[in-house]
Amino acid sequence: MDPLLLTLQLLLGGLGVLGGAAAEPGEAVTQALRFAAALLLTLGVARLRPSAIVRLAPAGYALTLALLVAVLLVGIAPDGSEARRWLLVGPVTFQPSELMKVVVIAYLAGFFHNHLGNWQVWRPMVVIGLAAGVVVMQPDVSTALFLFALAFAIMLAAGTSLTRLLSISLSAAIIATVVGGPYLAQYSYLADRITGFSDLWGDQVDVQGTSFQAARARAALTRAGLLGIGPGRPVNVPEAATDMVAVAVGQSLGLVGMLTLVTGFALLVARGLRIAAAARGPGALLAAGACAYVGGQAALNLLVAAGLIPVTGVPLPFVSYGLNSLMSVSIATGFMHAAFREARTQGADL
Repeated sequence: MDPLLLTLQLLLGGLGVLGGAAAEPGEAVTQALRFAAALLLTLGVARLRPSAIVRLAPAGYALTLALLVAVLLVGIAPDGSEARRWLLVGPVTFQPSELMKVVVIAYLAGFFHNHLGNWQVWRPMVVIGLAAGVVVMQPDVSTALFLFALAFAIMLAAGTSLTRLLSISLSAAIIATVVGGPYLAQYSYLADRITGFSDLWGDQVDVQGTSFQAARARAALTRAGLLGIGPGRPVNVPEAATDMVAVAVGQSLGLVGMLTLVTGFALLVARGLRIAAAARGPGALLAAGACAYVGGQAALNLLVAAGLIPVTGVPLPFVSYGLNSLMSVSIATGFMHAAFREARTQGADL
């Protein structure tokens, strides 16, 4: 495994335990144990060869798509929520849409490594379009759009021509719209998020309603100052342990804590891109896709916490409380470690 990547994982995971302890003091030990399990998962994936990972991807895609369909039939939703995104497996809730992110990375890495120069484009069209469309039906528009962003990043990393890139993207978007589009009209939360964002930066007439979460997040970060108010203080922000965990870290450690978060993610992505540039074969695309996943999702979450974009419900990699996102991002980081191992065996200077 790459020592630098591992160190950055430990740093971000430690901030996740701190943020979770600030938001939900009784869950700190649970989060620490989950992070330890996630590190073991990263280690397991890192031991695989990139060629083995992409060989497993088609079967993984079929299984994950079946689980997404199962969510529509027997999935559960939290109290008061319109969205059914989880399967209940014994005492554990499982969110297949998180797993689909890494499956799409692995599938497209294998496809574009093997078929970059020909026009067998119907496969990525269907893979991306079906996955995004079924996720929209849950509904989870932010994850569906993020799947498109991941696919776009991998195609760019593979050197796909502009014509192929646009044809695949547009065709996949049509498939996703046909599959999931009719379900969007029945959910009101999408419009509420746009309204809340407008109110936060407008007249602030509904800070107890649609813009409550964003307004409370901004107030907490303003109060924290440079060094924060220390851990152990209540975080008066909804979802402070999950989607808004960056606010919990910021309240505890102030601007210094937020800059540490940003720097940690920036260094991790920079290291991943260095590995992708040095690797050959599918490992290069696996590492590039993993960078797009970790860096893109971190950027979205931190922009939401800062009130710069509407609330998306996207968790912060390694840091947000919960098992599903942590396991998914640990698999993605395992892709980087696997590419690092192979690049080192090929004589790359890393």
